[in-house]
Amino acid sequence: MGGGYGAGGTKIRKKQEIMQKSEIRELLGSYNLRPVIEAAKKDRSIIRMLISLVYDKEDVQSWRAIEAIGLISGEIAETNTDVVRNLSQRFLWMLREESGNGPGSAPEMLGEIVRNSPDAFADIGQVLTSFHEEKMLRRGVMRAIWRVSEKRPDLLCMTQELMEQKLYLNDADEVVRAYAVMIAGTLGLKDLLPVIEELRHDQRPVRFYDQGKFIQTTVAAIANKVYAGLSGKETDV
Repeated sequence: MGGGYGAGGTKIRKKQEIMQKSEIRELLGSYNLRPVIEAAKKDRSIIRMLISLVYDKEDVQSWRAIEAIGLISGEIAETNTDVVRNLSQRFLWMLREESGNGPGSAPEMLGEIVRNSPDAFADIGQVLTSFHEEKMLRRGVMRAIWRVSEKRPDLLCMTQELMEQKLYLNDADEVVRAYAVMIAGTLGLKDLLPVIEELRHDQRPVRFYDQGKFIQTTVAAIANKVYAGLSGKETDV
């Protein structure tokens, strides 16, 4: 029952090998995710601790926590998809108004889960994509689409139709425009080159997370890179 008794009846607590939140923060701070992943496979409470750290989008550690949740889910799903599906359903519930909760980083976390187990959770990706019309969720949904399409451009069938409507290449939110351009690049949508060419003059600054750090750039810089990749032409920027 967690320990015996010492002299005088003093309770002796059995030492437990549980990773503390402070240690998780330290590992996220150094972008050393592997120990967190390994610990979470044995102790699911670590996933809850990571979820509690994902809400500050200005903090790079929040994004690293989101990334870690996806990696952990991918490894757990290899032997127990039910655990990850239950987690995904919880995040999907957070997206719905009737949940009474703010969505937080649920779209981004769902994107990482699908990215790391695309075959097992393709249906989750399709449901997530359907939330693109919700303005409050759009950044997260577009990021999730980008992250999944980077790895499996064939997976989210709704994405092709969504991009062909060109809705989000002209979105009022520059971050959404940037993700839309990157999605066009990962899907190889050459028909969108005329719109992407116009965005090569869009100097609005954007910042997004990738591979452990924030990338500070502009819509124009992203559009130039994607334009060059799709057209096969070098750009002058």
